[in-house]
Amino acid sequence: MKHSLTIAAATAILAVGIPSLGFAQDAAAPAPAPEVAAAAAPLPACELHVFPTLEGQAQTTGLLSGFGFVGAIADAAANKDRNVNEAAYLKEALGPRLQVEALKSIDLVTALKLQPSQVIFETPIADRKITTKATNRLSSSTAPCYYELIITQNFYKKAAIYGRSLNNRFVFKDFNGGKAAAKLVKGRGGNGLSHFPPKTTDETEAAETELREVFSKNFLEFAKGFKPAAK
Repeated sequence: MKHSLTIAAATAILAVGIPSLGFAQDAAAPAPAPEVAAAAAPLPACELHVFPTLEGQAQTTGLLSGFGFVGAIADAAANKDRNVNEAAYLKEALGPRLQVEALKSIDLVTALKLQPSQVIFETPIADRKITTKATNRLSSSTAPCYYELIITQNFYKKAAIYGRSLNNRFVFKDFNGGKAAAKLVKGRGGNGLSHFPPKTTDETEAAETELREVFSKNFLEFAKGFKPAAK
């Protein structure tokens, strides 16, 4: 009889405890799947198209250049081969791809004080009459808010008194408002070089790194004095 009561009591306890076990299982159920990530923010409506240059020029001048026209001619003749070789090296060490690489390290839109813009790097244009004089758009984009930045000169110079430097020229065009033609805003930047061109192959990496860094500094020098068109 006692055994029957004990079994009955245990059965009752288990029966009461079953709902509790079911609740614990519900609580431990996996959380619902996370919500789908929000869609990426839309790209800015404005566009900044950047055209690197194919150019590379070099000029070394000595003390003869200080003696008038005849001295300058003699100086140019004495450095002719050197200028040709250094110009060719400049085109290689600061070619279009490396200009783009250097400019990607800079917030071009902020530096030029523009509206938020997509930055689009274009294929260089060889014809200087187009890059330095054309007032129309140089790409096929029809975006109403549209800008162009064109690099028009890579120029290495070594002077007897002032030493070595890299000089760059830039052209900026603002077609904001869907304009068909824009005014050309021209400017330059120039800074000294310590390692370029390298004297030995061991100095090549340092010289070429310096060249790209100075190119970036030259752009920022241009941008610092740049005044965007009134909105």
